[in-house]
Amino acid sequence: MIVAKQKPIDEIIEGVQNADKILIAGCNECVTVCESGGKKEVAVLASALRMYFMNHGKEVKIDEITLERQCDHEYLEELRKVIDQYDIVLSLACGVGVQFLAEK
Repeated sequence: MIVAKQKPIDEIIEGVQNADKILIAGCNECVTVCESGGKKEVAVLASALRMYFMNHGKEVKIDEITLERQCDHEYLEELRKVIDQYDIVLSLACGVGVQFLAEK
């Protein structure tokens, strides 16, 4: 059984505070069931980051995508044409999905 838990928002902010373009990538599989990385969690994190940057007077482009599965190279192909547009990609997938995304 896979259990996923999202990092604390302060830790996420610390990792992305110098970025100008961020892509938050969710996954529709196990992390959706764990309520830590599905479409809803992607939207909540994107909203929280937008509020943080707005309150700090920094304009940051934050886009959202939720793939069918990040642990399948076939579904990661969706990102190939857009991934170079971002300074940082935040993956809300399980460990396998994060690893596959990093390898691609």
